[in-house]
Amino acid sequence: MLTPLATGTPNIFVKLDKSSVLGTLKAAGSRDPDVLHAQKEALLSSVRSFKTWAFLLMGGGALVSLTIIGAVIGVPCFLFGWFVLHRRAHNIAAVEAGFAEYLAGAPGLTGSAAGRG
Repeated sequence: MLTPLATGTPNIFVKLDKSSVLGTLKAAGSRDPDVLHAQKEALLSSVRSFKTWAFLLMGGGALVSLTIIGAVIGVPCFLFGWFVLHRRAHNIAAVEAGFAEYLAGAPGLTGSAAGRG
């Protein structure tokens, strides 16, 4: 599965799960907490930017839907904004869960990386 980190561009259609996050952290090739935190932040930064787009789509869809004719465009825009917002929340939760699981299973890591974020 391609992650936003692997493709280099943010993509809301990519659904992150714990296994892809664990693979990204293992691919870092380091147990240094700073390197792992940087990998986590790189994954999260590709997802965080979609909050603005989601609210713009939802707000624009709601405004366009005020007219009957505009509802043909507005309702799909609103629904797509809702989809983007919920996919973003799922991806953030997957990154956090994968990072916590990696830290729990990685011997030799101090708890200092777990407190960041």
